[in-house]
Order: sequence, then structure tokens, then C-alpha cells
Amino acid sequence: MTDKRRQPRSSLPTSLRSIAGVSLCFVAACRSTPEPAVESVAVALPEAFSAPTDEDASLGADPWWTTFGDESLDRAVDDVLAGNFELRQAWSRLRQSEASARAAGAPRIPSLDGSAAARYQEIDQTGSGGFNIPIRTGETYSLGLSLSYEVDLFGRIDSTLKAARLEEAATAADVRATGLALSGRAVDAWLTIVERSALADLIGEQVLAGRQLLELTEARFATAGTGSALDVLQQRRQLEGTRAELPLFAGEVERARHQLAVLTGEAPGQQALDAPRELPALPPLPALDVPSALLTRRPDVVAAGLRVESADASVAAAIAARYPRLDLSAAYNFDANELADIFDRTISSIAANVVGPIIDGGARRAEVDRQRAVLDGAIDALNDALLTALREVEDALSLERRGLQRITILERQEALAREELIQARLRYAGGVESYLEVLAAVQTEQALQRLLITERAGVLRARAQLLRALGGSWTEELKDPSAETPPSTATDVDSAPTPR
Repeated sequence: MTDKRRQPRSSLPTSLRSIAGVSLCFVAACRSTPEPAVESVAVALPEAFSAPTDEDASLGADPWWTTFGDESLDRAVDDVLAGNFELRQAWSRLRQSEASARAAGAPRIPSLDGSAAARYQEIDQTGSGGFNIPIRTGETYSLGLSLSYEVDLFGRIDSTLKAARLEEAATAADVRATGLALSGRAVDAWLTIVERSALADLIGEQVLAGRQLLELTEARFATAGTGSALDVLQQRRQLEGTRAELPLFAGEVERARHQLAVLTGEAPGQQALDAPRELPALPPLPALDVPSALLTRRPDVVAAGLRVESADASVAAAIAARYPRLDLSAAYNFDANELADIFDRTISSIAANVVGPIIDGGARRAEVDRQRAVLDGAIDALNDALLTALREVEDALSLERRGLQRITILERQEALAREELIQARLRYAGGVESYLEVLAAVQTEQALQRLLITERAGVLRARAQLLRALGGSWTEELKDPSAETPPSTATDVDSAPTPR
């Protein structure tokens, strides 16, 4: 006599064990395929930057613009980082990347679906008299749950999730890189406002000095008779030429304020900035870290490195997609002809399917080749970003060094021009020289005075470029202004860096 208890339930697990055994054979055969390794940085980094530094001054973790010690500058940059729409777009892209990473991790958890159905069936039968006679065949009601899960035999899901999480971390580094770039643009606009305001004040002083010299020239021509009408006309032309500079500098101040307002996220003319009218002093040059520190201090370089790792994980996922896939599924259903009896009859099933590519026209192999090319491009982008960072630091050091040398020479020239003007006025008063000598000396001194302000502002810009090019950890403190609650955390991935 056959034991009915063993017939319906023993065959399904046996089949499942057979399929699992075949799958394990695939695993043993294909796990030996190595994952592609990330190539190292190809740039030969120097041991140190080409500049002597003050060992007593250090970069620290504070925002780099605070080294200038100006409260209005601090407020201006803080306003830009809080209201800039370009930075808000970067935060939006990060939230998109976070959501994509969560979606990439969803296949690691079995999916459960519920279903409910009700069906009424009636068949019309033609009777002997030619009339349709409805025949009710019955009602069917069902409730069910279905569970499905893909066994990650070759790490395709894990590699895809790892790539998504690394891309999320790279996007977070993009946010920090955007903040770093915006801080540089804000400081440059602020320096333009201060520089042009200082030049406008200098022009005002030069106009006052030119007016006094005109009065002296007119008095000499009217009373002493030692001057000439030509001298008066030349000085009037010089004075009007100096006055003509005022609208130019005032316009540049207005445009720089407009630029700063837009960076802050406000309409031009709406921002009230109480900027000083004198350039700040140049702080000591801080001690510079080794050039290799740019790999961790510069967020754009960090983002490029993370994208290399993400591309490497995508290559591994593309390789795993060429191998068979094991899908498990289970279903549990309630079925009855009467709704009140729906829980009296159940139907359950368990299944395992192995699906593997046989002929796909080379699509999967082409995807592996494409991902490898993406990896090569990401490595080149990392090397290019690192070289760009090195160039920006060295360019800033060169600009500051040569600018300071030029300022020293210009200061000597300005002192000589001041003495030359004194001597020219004395000789003109004594009737030895013409007024052209005085006019030339005035123009030389005033030009040097303006050039000194411009060169000092240029040195400050070079310092700002240097500090921005060095990066820093302060960008990690940036906050998403539109995020009221922290985003939910995606499924963790081994060795995947935290994006924030």
C-alpha cells in the first residue's frame, strides 16, 4: 500500500535540490573569474610644492576664506553657500543618486506580492425553442501571496549596488566640489568690490589734488604772470581725465555686487553688503601639505577616484550578467467558490528556475567591453583631475610670488615718482621747467598708485586661489538647505564609503 503522505511533498524539494546542485556547479566553474582591478594613479606626484611656507601657520579645518579676517567676507560667502541655486541643484542630484542606490539594493531582499480576484462565469445555451437559456456555472474567489527572490550567485546584484553606492558617494563629493568652487567665485566678487571701491576713493583723492593744482596754476596765470593759458588748459584736461575714471570703477562695483547677489540667490540690487573700502592685509602663507594630500582634500579629485571604483564595480556586474541566474519563487493561495469558504482550500507552490544566456548576439560581451572602456575613461579623468589640481596650486603660488615681487618694485617706483613730482613743481615754480614736466610727473604718480592697488588685489586673489585649490575638510560640513529630514540609508555595501 502506498504511503500517501510522502507522494505530494517529497518530489518538489527533491527537484529543488537538484536544481540547486546544478547551480552550485555553475558557481564553482565561474567564481574563478577574477574581478577587474582598479589601476593606480599614473601621475608622478612631486614630494613638495614649490614655495617656502610659514610653519607657524596651518590650514586647519576652518573655511579657507576666514584667514582674511573680514566679517563682511564671511557673511557674503555664508550667504552664497546657503542660497545659491547651483548648489541646490547639486543637492538635488545627490538625492536622486541616493534614491537610485536604494533601488539598486532592492533585489537583495525578497519581493512579496499580494493578489485578490473574484470571477463570475455564466454560459448561455440555446434551447429547443430558439431561446438562450443562461446557465450559471459558478463563482470563484481567491486570495494569494507570492514571494520571489534572485540568488546572487555571481555577485551581479552586489556589484550593481556597490557601483550605485560609490556613485552616490561621488555625487556627494560633487556637492562639496560645487561648494568649494562657489566659495572661490564669491571671494573673487567680494575682492572686486573692495578693490574697485578703494580705486574710487583713490580717484577721489587724486581729483582733489588735481583741483588744488588747477587752482594754483590759475592763480599763477592770473596774478604772477609766470604761467600760461596752455598750462591751465593742460591741468583742466588732466583733472577731467581723472574724473572720467570714477564712473568706470563705480560701474565695476555695481556689476560685482550684482554677481554676488545672483550667487546668493537674490535678484541684482536686492543684496545689502557692507563691504570695506580698503583691501585686507595678506595673511602669512600657511604650511602646505604634501601634494598627494590633494587626493583626499580636493572633493573633485575624490569624486573622480570614487567614479573609478564605481566603474570597476560596474565591470564586475557586467561580467556576472553573462552567467546563469537562479530565481526562487513561492506562492500561497486561498481559493473557494463561496466567499465565506475562501480559507477552507489552499494551494501552495515552490519553484526554482535557472536561466542562462546561450545566444544573445554578443550583447553581454559588448556590455562588458563598454564598461571596461568606461573604467578606462574614469581612470584618465582621475589623472586629469589630479593634474589640474596640482597646476592650480602651482599657478597660485607663482602668481602670489611674482605679484609680491612686482609690488616691491612698484612701491620703489611710486616713492621715486612722488619725489619727482616734488622736484618738478619746484622747478616749475622757479621758472626752470615747463608745466609739461609737472603734468607728466602727476600722471606717472597717479598711475603707479592705481597699479599698486590692482597688484595688491591680484596677490589677494592668488592667495584665495591657492587656498581654494588646496581644498579642505570644511566642505564636509555643508548642509542641504531643502532637506528637512535626513534621507533613509540604503542597504550597506562592504567597503562602500559613506557619502556624507
